Amino acid sequence: MAKVNVYISDGLLERVDADALSLGRSRSSVVQEALATYVATRAESVRRSGAENAIAIADRVAHEWPENDMLPAVGATEFLIGLRHASEQDDDDDIVRSILEQRARD
Repeated sequence: MAKVNVYISDGLLERVDADALSLGRSRSSVVQEALATYVATRAESVRRSGAENAIAIADRVAHEWPENDMLPAVGATEFLIGLRHASEQDDDDDIVRSILEQRARD
């Protein structure tokens, strides 16, 4: 485990020490827990933001899909799923063909 030095305000240190004392724990363990919680919260925030962005894109595509739909046999959601599984070289026709072939197998 690494040892680090950080500067924090006297007031914050007093609060950390009071929490550590009331919990019967070391200052270090309280700071470790606080940092772990902070890092996990940030990671969750980034994950949630990415998911919300993906949903917004999917909503936009689904909204625009009916007016631009050249291949009505495949819905927007189904196309987005097919797009996720497609290779870099696949164009829209390849993706739709793959979806229709998969349907025929199922």
